[in-house]
Amino acid sequence: MRLTIKITLAILLGVVLIFSVYSYLSIQREREQLKRNLSREARHIGESLRVIVTELWQQRGEDEALGFLLRANQGYSETLVRWVWIRENSPLSHQPRVPLAHLDRLRFEETVTLMAASDEGYDFLLTYLPVLIPGEDMGAIELTESMEEMHDYIQESLRRSAIVVAALVVSGLLLMTVLGSIWVGRPMRKLRAQAERIGTGDFTTSVNLSGSDELAELSSTIERMRGQLAQARDAEQAAQAAKFEALEKLRHTERLATLGQLSAGMAHELGTPLNVIAGRAKLIAREGLPAEDITRSANIIHEQAQRMTGIMRQLLSFARRGEARKQPVDINLVIHAVLPLLEPTLNKQQVEFCVEDTPSELLVYADAAQLQQVLLNLILNGIHAMPAGGKITLSCFAATTVTVPDSVANPDQSWACLQVTDEGSGIDPEVQQRMFDPFFTTKDVGEGTGLGLSIAYGIIQEHGGWIAVDSVPGNGSSFRVYLPLACRGGAA
Repeated sequence: MRLTIKITLAILLGVVLIFSVYSYLSIQREREQLKRNLSREARHIGESLRVIVTELWQQRGEDEALGFLLRANQGYSETLVRWVWIRENSPLSHQPRVPLAHLDRLRFEETVTLMAASDEGYDFLLTYLPVLIPGEDMGAIELTESMEEMHDYIQESLRRSAIVVAALVVSGLLLMTVLGSIWVGRPMRKLRAQAERIGTGDFTTSVNLSGSDELAELSSTIERMRGQLAQARDAEQAAQAAKFEALEKLRHTERLATLGQLSAGMAHELGTPLNVIAGRAKLIAREGLPAEDITRSANIIHEQAQRMTGIMRQLLSFARRGEARKQPVDINLVIHAVLPLLEPTLNKQQVEFCVEDTPSELLVYADAAQLQQVLLNLILNGIHAMPAGGKITLSCFAATTVTVPDSVANPDQSWACLQVTDEGSGIDPEVQQRMFDPFFTTKDVGEGTGLGLSIAYGIIQEHGGWIAVDSVPGNGSSFRVYLPLACRGGAA
């Protein structure tokens, strides 16, 4: 609506300006025409008076001629007639109203017409007709006509013009306001509402303005943009879903690879209880075995079966592909869930595993299964770095002094740190620069996929954190996983 008012004011300003110029030129033209008419009438009167005055002067003398002019002056109510001398030092009653320098053309027997103003501010049209009297100085008949009537006419014309301009402005504003509201205001409100809906991501509502004007073309353009944005969003969502699906498949593949590494140790771990079960079963099968021994052997068989069931349940739970679900998780529970899975591999590789004292509760907003995968990948990476055995230390704590990378979205928050330290061969600086790249590995063919650290890094990034590495070749490595601390009952 404001645009309509601006356009209306601009149009009205142009119309008023054009009308004002036209009125001014018209008034000036009529003013000049009135002056010419008055001058023509004065000349006609003056010509008649000049002839009579000249004859009377020649036949009866000066007094009779000037007396005639006095009587003639009484006969013209709107015109003042006087006799003036065109010479210096003439009587005051016969001096012209204007300086003699303005009447030089009278000496060439030309009629002179000019405008003059009185001391009171009134304008007059003066007409001088030269009169040549033999033996006398040059004289002239002066006709003075008041221009008050012309001024009144001009004032009336100006007043009428002002009324027309005011009526034009008022009617134009009213008309343009109504038409602007119908032709511009309503369509613009619809287009603005559509643009706001598109800005909020609502691509379901369409607006099609009828007609072939600019607003209808703008509506068609917005409608095409809405369709293109809707298609782009659908394509982006499909690509994002495909990306997440591929990423989840990749993570599941790496989880199965990790499971394969753990299975070798698990096979040895399951062998011991199976041997116990087989021995106790043989004892029960013997005849004459006391009831107490049978009961004790049955209990032992039950305990060993429960142990194997627990191990297999943990393996299946880790291998199972489930939907990611973030919630407040205590890092201590993640650590205790991982330990049974690692114990056979640690024993086989003769690696000592030490968990340092941790806070009683350290909550992060995360998916517990994904954190288990990260922790398993880091610990297995440390085990592989110590083929001759060694020690792996695991600790978690609330980090107080942290240098947050620029890539982290919310640096101003509290952080939890999960640290895995090994006594392996360390990592070269060149390898550290690429160790989180997908499919990059320093292991022999068939010993690794090169995805473990890359997937771990991606998981931590999705959780709003990052992984830092400190390693000196020959002196082991330390991986620190930073995650945002979670408030009780909610996200970080």
